[in-house]
Amino acid sequence: MDREELELERWRAALMSEFGSPDIGVSTRALLAMTFDDPDRERVEAALLDCLSPDTDPQIRTLAVTCMGHVGRIHRAVSADVVRRLEELLDDPALGGVAEDALGDIAAFAGEGLK
Repeated sequence: MDREELELERWRAALMSEFGSPDIGVSTRALLAMTFDDPDRERVEAALLDCLSPDTDPQIRTLAVTCMGHVGRIHRAVSADVVRRLEELLDDPALGGVAEDALGDIAAFAGEGLK
């Protein structure tokens, strides 16, 4: 592993430790940093999907759904798992509208890039 890869792994590890912070501001900043700055789309998607568990803070869950739309815009691709999970959330009273927005972003920016 070269120096750049090592630094990327350290950065990721630091962000992942911040996801579970009791300080919502710390958690949201870490989630946004990973979404916007991690070049590994699949790793980002996995982290975002993990944030959708029912025991996750509602603000983090909402942001994770929004970030799924950002992944489509940034990478011009998303996995079928992301789309399926967003579709499952459409009837959720708290996340349905956000899921609809994320699916709209994915359709607009990654419509041909479903993986």
